[in-house]
Amino acid sequence: MQRRDHHNWASEAYVEEWVKRQQAEDPNRAERFQLMCDLLPFSQDATVTVLDVGAGYGPMSRFILDRYPHATCIAQDGSAPMLTRARRLGAPYGERFKTHLSDLFATNWLPTELGPFDAAVSSICLHNLRDFARNSEIYREIRAHLKSGGVFLNEDLINAPTAELKQRYDAVADARRRRTGTSAEGLQAMVHGAGRPADHATTDSFPATLGQHLAAMRAAGFKNVDCFWKDLRRALIGGYVDRDGSESLGSIQ
Repeated sequence: MQRRDHHNWASEAYVEEWVKRQQAEDPNRAERFQLMCDLLPFSQDATVTVLDVGAGYGPMSRFILDRYPHATCIAQDGSAPMLTRARRLGAPYGERFKTHLSDLFATNWLPTELGPFDAAVSSICLHNLRDFARNSEIYREIRAHLKSGGVFLNEDLINAPTAELKQRYDAVADARRRRTGTSAEGLQAMVHGAGRPADHATTDSFPATLGQHLAAMRAAGFKNVDCFWKDLRRALIGGYVDRDGSESLGSIQ
């Protein structure tokens, strides 16, 4: 992905430092990864292909592959240094793990030769585009390449719906920081990555609110769209694809 904000994904040194911080958070993210797996509309022994959008170093893909022994994950990312690390993480899975380097602003970013996909997932990625119109296009593009009965699940950062709630969220985040003893810089690094001032969360915005994201997913053609988890400005949203013309979610196991 081209550099459009403070992240320098083309830098080996930057990516190495960013990955180290994120790996320290992987145990805390496991519960959300498990929720995403629980929401997938197929059994654990299904032979399926899952697209991981903005996969980074591959923690979500690894989580899925561990729980679905016949699944294949396609890790898409715009950072070559990230995918180098993802290939190391995915090496034990052999042909069940593949990578695809592409810029999410490119019209041909999808690895269409490997689709259509049974599911698509994304974790803390699309807000980096800082372009809600492009986010909405990506929702439509993913929808067009999902199989009947498929699903797209997206955990990402969102805007507060009002200025008052934005202030409240910032106050809650600050209280958490004080309780855990995390520095302001450390807290922002965990949430947003390095390279921004500690007040980044109160001076910058993400592409859209939760309501706007849900509306965009419905407009893209997803059914049974919902927010499945939320914590302040982090939310897990998703939507399903009709199965043979119905709105059945299939057998979620």
